[in-house]
Amino acid sequence: MKQFSIFLKGTLILTIAGLLSRFLGFFYKIFLAQALGAEGMGIYQLIFPVFSVCHALTTSGLETAISRFTAFARREEKDAWLYAGLFMSLLASGATGLVLWNHAAFIAEHLLHEVRCEPLLRILAAAVPLSSIHACFAGAYLGRKQTGIPAAAQLLEQFLRIGTVWLLCSIYTQQGRPITPSLAVGGLLAGEAGSALFMLTFTGGERTGLFHPAKYLEKCRSLLRMALPLTGNRLSLTILQSAEAALIPLNLQKAGLTVAESLSMYGILTGMALAFLMFPNAVTSSISAMLLPVISEEQARGNTKHISATIEYTIQFGLTIGILCMGIFLHYGNSLGTILFHEQLAGEFLVTLSFICPVLYLTGNLNSILHGLGKTSVTFFNQLASIMVRILFILLFVPAYGIQGVLWGVLASQLLLCLLGIRAVSPYMNPTLGLDILVLKPLAALFLSIGGIDLIKRLFPAFHLGLEVLNLLLGICMVTAAYFMILFMFGVWRFLRFPAKMKKKKIYNS
Repeated sequence: MKQFSIFLKGTLILTIAGLLSRFLGFFYKIFLAQALGAEGMGIYQLIFPVFSVCHALTTSGLETAISRFTAFARREEKDAWLYAGLFMSLLASGATGLVLWNHAAFIAEHLLHEVRCEPLLRILAAAVPLSSIHACFAGAYLGRKQTGIPAAAQLLEQFLRIGTVWLLCSIYTQQGRPITPSLAVGGLLAGEAGSALFMLTFTGGERTGLFHPAKYLEKCRSLLRMALPLTGNRLSLTILQSAEAALIPLNLQKAGLTVAESLSMYGILTGMALAFLMFPNAVTSSISAMLLPVISEEQARGNTKHISATIEYTIQFGLTIGILCMGIFLHYGNSLGTILFHEQLAGEFLVTLSFICPVLYLTGNLNSILHGLGKTSVTFFNQLASIMVRILFILLFVPAYGIQGVLWGVLASQLLLCLLGIRAVSPYMNPTLGLDILVLKPLAALFLSIGGIDLIKRLFPAFHLGLEVLNLLLGICMVTAAYFMILFMFGVWRFLRFPAKMKKKKIYNS
């Protein structure tokens, strides 16, 4: 029971921080879209696959390894795992940042096919080592199930990023200078610098081991044995994702769009529509971050019953949130895109992509469970298959059908990824929930809540507020509240306490 309480508390802290960070980032994206325009957003979004490659190469594998080894290490050795990983990550990220700075022009022209990305990549190069510091500390604290510091660092990073960009845009506007994507990347650099400094300052009393890497040679080897396969897998995936990002504008041009139009379309899809879709992911990603150390510990103890209960809980929770979001984006998607971003296309993309929500919010958690079980190769091949499906859709359908080909590819790949993930975790499950609890009752609650709220708003004009955006947000909040109330009346929530009951039962029997 105590372990589950720690898991729940950590998830709650990360969820609150994630929701607040996504909430701020959501309005930040609206501000950026208006300041940069659709084409500027497209240029800005092009650099993130490069950032992902740098992160995969230098940090992502080590972050997971630090979290896993810290989870079951003795108390006096937990810091040693952190500093061993941090030492290696800083070496790799420093070298990667230097390469990115020196070859920014080549990457912008020949890989991204957009020379205006060169100054953005040079700024990004400075953020790579700072990002590694943040990631390593976050992995260590998540391994300890101490989520307060990573949550605070996440919020600080978001506040600094938004504040820096707002200040720079205000100065440039007063001086009559154009607002460029470089300002947004400058904000990203400020956020990474602030969060890294916060992590180092907060743990200032524990930094002695940082300057003696030889002391942790054996731990470095252990971390590398786990991190290198993860790094290779994630690097392969991010390179393919980067190729995918570069292929979308190029194939949109083959469909008849100009360079500016293709970048604008790409910016609307990735910087606007997907920002909406990923907003609820703050909840599921918080669970994902906590699942890896929890599953690792339970596997080490041989507690197969609790592993099964945790997997089933994760699937139920992901489907519950995903079905709600699918209904919201399907019903309100056009209004969200038009009112908030002033882009009708963003709303149309939201409506089309709304059907991936039930599987989108499941896949990250399923991958985290598989990592906790040590099945990293399974997640790699699952994600590889998903990316290859998207790339095939881009190459085969985008030249003929335009942006719809991209949307079809996203839908098909996410469905495939979710089904492969469920298949991979199924040997560790002893199912106790039926299709009615997982799908049918949430769908019934969704139809009843949307239909009921629409009927109430028609019968009672007092619910119509003065501003259209307030009406939209009020409708979404009312649907959400009604959805969970109906689920409660259906008796679904008692199943969401299933892992806790499992744990309690075990304690009583012992």
